[in-house]
Amino acid sequence: MEAFAAGVRRTIKRAEASVDDVVRAARRGDIVLDVRSPGEYARGHIPGATSMPLFTDDERAKVGIAFAKQGRGVAMVLGMKATRPKLEDIIATASALVEERKKIRDRDGGDGERGGATTAVYVHCWRGGMRSSSVAWFLRRSLADRGVDVRVMRGGYKAFRRWASPPRGPNVCIVGGRTGVGKTRALLALRDAGEQVIDLEGLASHSGSAFGWVGRPPEQPTSEHFSNLVACAWAGSRPSPRWVFIEDEGPHVGKCSVDPGLFHRMRHAPLVVNVVAPSEVRLRVLVEDYASEEHRAAPGWLESMTESLEKLQKRLGGERCNSLVTRLRSGDYTAVAEGLLEYYDDLYDRHLGKKRVEKGAIKTIAAETQKPRGGVQKIVNALPVGEARDGRHPDALDVDALVMDILKTVRAFEEEDASVP
Repeated sequence: MEAFAAGVRRTIKRAEASVDDVVRAARRGDIVLDVRSPGEYARGHIPGATSMPLFTDDERAKVGIAFAKQGRGVAMVLGMKATRPKLEDIIATASALVEERKKIRDRDGGDGERGGATTAVYVHCWRGGMRSSSVAWFLRRSLADRGVDVRVMRGGYKAFRRWASPPRGPNVCIVGGRTGVGKTRALLALRDAGEQVIDLEGLASHSGSAFGWVGRPPEQPTSEHFSNLVACAWAGSRPSPRWVFIEDEGPHVGKCSVDPGLFHRMRHAPLVVNVVAPSEVRLRVLVEDYASEEHRAAPGWLESMTESLEKLQKRLGGERCNSLVTRLRSGDYTAVAEGLLEYYDDLYDRHLGKKRVEKGAIKTIAAETQKPRGGVQKIVNALPVGEARDGRHPDALDVDALVMDILKTVRAFEEEDASVP
């Protein structure tokens, strides 16, 4: 058994891939197989990786105990006994993934990046040890005649987690502001414009408030997997960006914890763009974001909104909370949004005042209501659309103008502050 293991390691040692290689491969849709147990995968995994467990959670625990108490040889025998019945299914599943990848490549006109017909398969376990090495060895033997190049990720998922720690890199620009000013809309528009953006709320599947579940998937990722998603988003596809834009958040987004290293960078960001908007614009944004016709059509929306409101009863007071619930049930969504603004404004102002590092520059972008006027038009900051068009309300936020002002503010800050690289 030891001789077999040594032979496998020697063979696979010549076919290793770095974490960077595997992350790039996953991003472009190559096959990445995570052979850890289902529980390990559920806690966190490389975004884009496919779970192909070599052991069940119970089998992994038994092999680990055998290794600790009886030694490597006994653990290997136990592991091989658990693995042998699964090898045929593992090879069949990998083969099906290879065929699907080939179809996609053919449909898209080939793979110019590698310049050949070879299909890459990357395998990893926790440390890059026997689990991934043995699966890779069997796959190499079984799929060699089909143009498949099987590689093991050096250091395994443990190395990926080190890679996923908050990196150095571009300057952080925090996009902040009270609830309803359109921060998330601005971030998504910045991303569409080619800027590097980390959408923490999108990655956490939660907008951070008591109503953060609205319009999001039913389950949030674990904090570990959330940090993996953030790391891959940070690596991004744009080479060497000067800035990365992140929405102002606390240490938690719903149930997801922001990595302390990233949170430190956010709190020490050199630039904070504080977006402000008149109340009519904010109310329009909130109603569109939380009580749109699409959201209201979702099963259980009213009951869940009522439950979320009632969770704020201690902070709002019983009478005020009951009044908002009544207005919600009667369909007066603007009144509900208006009633919540005071609470959330106070919450955000305390967050900004107590937790922001003072030396970080704070720039303010005004979002005024545009009035119909004649003559020469001047560019102003973050205007609502100003008139009903394309089915939009006159108070709807003009996101394009907001993004333009954010970028102008960043450029002006770069000119003012010589310390910005």
